[in-house]
Amino acid sequence: MARNFGQYQAVDRNQLWSLFQRIDKNGDGGINASELQLALRNGSWTEFNPETVRLMIGMFDRDRNGTIDFNEFFSLWEFVTMWGNTFRQYDLDSSGAIDRRELSIAIKSFVSSAFRVQYIRPYYHNIDAEI
Repeated sequence: MARNFGQYQAVDRNQLWSLFQRIDKNGDGGINASELQLALRNGSWTEFNPETVRLMIGMFDRDRNGTIDFNEFFSLWEFVTMWGNTFRQYDLDSSGAIDRRELSIAIKSFVSSAFRVQYIRPYYHNIDAEI
């Protein structure tokens, strides 16, 4: 069975500040989509979809200036860390993917029966057989 949802470890703001400064290539105090794209690609050795990166910037760019400052970056980091932890929590076989059984476990832990019936079943007719 799945472990506790999104086990979170506090981030050292000083370490994150150092990372922020390395990502902010032009030193303007903000990270734009291109800078974030480069950092994410270098960090995982795979390229993130540019639209995904733009969406990430958009989600955390509170002042809507097209970049994320350090506090916005800190919020983004916490969000990505939480979802990474959650993914690893439900990737029970450590395959790097969530299979049907693992997804079923995740949905069960997130969603009440009433919610499944009202919002999910119309799209997945055999949901009770799978979940």
